Amino acid sequence: MSDYINELVLWKPLKITTIVMLVFVVILLPFSGFWAVMMLFAIICLWSRVPCLLSMFTKDLDVVDFFVVMLAINVGGVCGGVFGIFIMLFSRIFGPNEWYLYTIKDGISIMICGFLTPWFYAMTGSVLYTFYIFTMLRWILFLLLTIVLEPEAMGLELSLCSIGILKSYVYNTFIAKTFEVPLAKVFEGGVHFSFGLFAVTLVIIAVCLSIGKFGKWLEKYTKSDSVSDKCIQEELSWGVNL
Repeated sequence: MSDYINELVLWKPLKITTIVMLVFVVILLPFSGFWAVMMLFAIICLWSRVPCLLSMFTKDLDVVDFFVVMLAINVGGVCGGVFGIFIMLFSRIFGPNEWYLYTIKDGISIMICGFLTPWFYAMTGSVLYTFYIFTMLRWILFLLLTIVLEPEAMGLELSLCSIGILKSYVYNTFIAKTFEVPLAKVFEGGVHFSFGLFAVTLVIIAVCLSIGKFGKWLEKYTKSDSVSDKCIQEELSWGVNL
């Protein structure tokens, strides 16, 4: 990973925190399947926020909204809303360069939408349509909070929202249609621990760590090529001078 990416994401604290959270999953499992599952949800959502910390154009490429919607429908709006704002604020620790007002605005918007999600679902009877309503209301609340907290940024936020409409529609549709049924099984008969979900969590972490190792290898390879090119240029220059 380049130094620039290392500045955007605090990888070492993130990895240590993930290990601690996995340990808590194992500790909580014999006593409370609900809290063990919530911890797994938090790990998945935390890592899904990593791309969002890298650029303003990747802000919607996480699964926080989806998990908030599923929790709100199956457990309760308060649970979903509190989970959403917690993940937003907690993940900000590992992305210190993310604009703090963005985190606050988005966290509050997600929380309010989470509170209201059970009503959305009661009206539509569809997770997908509930997800669409959730996303639209989240954007509206986000823009209203922008007017209140930083009106000078309204132009930028409007442009980013307009760019993200199609992207969010495609991404949210894919996420809902792909993971609604598997995740719904976790909530059947009450929230219960799933070893499949645990395995998926480990795979997500492994993939992210592998990408990080590949980035480091690529950076070393690029540097070595740069050194070689410099040596060749110096030799050619020396030969010309002769």
